[in-house]
Amino acid sequence: MKNAALYIRVSTHGQEELSPDSQKRLLLDYAEKNLFRVEDKWIFQENGISGRKADKRPQFQQMIAAAKSDAHPFDAILVWKFSRFARNQEESIVYKSMLRGKFGVDVISISEPIMEGPFGSLIERIIEWMDEFYSIRLAGDVTRGMTEKALRGGYQGRPPLGYRIPHPGGDLEEVPSEARTVRQIFNWYGISGLSSYSIAQKLNQEGYRTALGNPFEKRGVEYILQNPLYAGYVRWNRTDGQTGAIRDRDCWIIAKGAHPAIVSQELFDLAAARRRKEGKSDETNTCISNPGQKPCELVHHWLGGVLKCPDCGRSLSSCRRRRKTLPDTFSFQCSGYLKGICNRNCYVAENVIVPMVLENLQKTLPEISQAVVSPDYTPSEKNAVLRQKVRGIIYDKDRGKIQIQYTGKISCKLYTQPPFG
Repeated sequence: MKNAALYIRVSTHGQEELSPDSQKRLLLDYAEKNLFRVEDKWIFQENGISGRKADKRPQFQQMIAAAKSDAHPFDAILVWKFSRFARNQEESIVYKSMLRGKFGVDVISISEPIMEGPFGSLIERIIEWMDEFYSIRLAGDVTRGMTEKALRGGYQGRPPLGYRIPHPGGDLEEVPSEARTVRQIFNWYGISGLSSYSIAQKLNQEGYRTALGNPFEKRGVEYILQNPLYAGYVRWNRTDGQTGAIRDRDCWIIAKGAHPAIVSQELFDLAAARRRKEGKSDETNTCISNPGQKPCELVHHWLGGVLKCPDCGRSLSSCRRRRKTLPDTFSFQCSGYLKGICNRNCYVAENVIVPMVLENLQKTLPEISQAVVSPDYTPSEKNAVLRQKVRGIIYDKDRGKIQIQYTGKISCKLYTQPPFG
């Protein structure tokens, strides 16, 4: 009897899809009839996640990392339809070819049986193309509808601080207590001259909270200051939904909204003028290398989300520094420190923290150590492998030590930082 993993996914739109429970039931029935053994730990499920990008699906990454491991825990991955595995034909081909050719793991669609041989491969490619075409067409229909609504001044998305939507399909209306907070932020920045970092600290010290009840962060303050919604305008299509990159300003839609303005146009323009003077453009998304500031580029490193601050317990954010002729380098800093809600400076360069982590993983988890340095694994897959055994790595910069928190029964130890640069 062979072993199998199940991959279950329901995307955001939910059209023509079975529920997760239905998919699981059908997959288990197929496994039983076809003599596949399925362990609970090899059932991977994701809800409300698009299949367009593999690196945006954590359960998928964990499954791929397990399939590539030396343990070879399963011989096949069962899916309800190939579209559940991926809606991007390029990624689908790459992952299937790698799994089947290099690691001996087949990908089987239980509702789309494929015959063996060249003709079967051709049919599978046609199915992949149709899945991607459906995804692209659906995205186009949604985009056209959202564009039309934006041109008419309709707001789309979760209401930001200061507003609420009273009922489904309703227009934004002001929340008086939150609106006062927004006006205070604009006054402190545009008139009193406080920095966004100082404003975040001041708001937290005085007990203010975001719309979700969380402490304020520096980047949250900056988002409020550059959002024309507060001056009575709707802004749409500013960022790319796939990458998060800011589009050219010519692509934006800015229209007079149907909602009430919270701040005057004069105050909004005053804050915008200061931002331009300080070089804070709303049209770029460059990474700031200063360790005391929050990097705004999303980066991926195999230690991402694992390194922890000893004071607040938050993860250390990673920032990539790009160089023209040399490999990119990374640095890490406490996310709470970058947001103005933690006073602990944990800044550390990649060439300092990585040797510390690798040296101690080799002592306690040699198989994990081999995986995270292997060129066969992507950063996301390395991260997934690491998280199977490590809950967190606390970095104490003042003492030059790390403390590894394991998911199993391995005892935690303090490891001294070697004399790197």
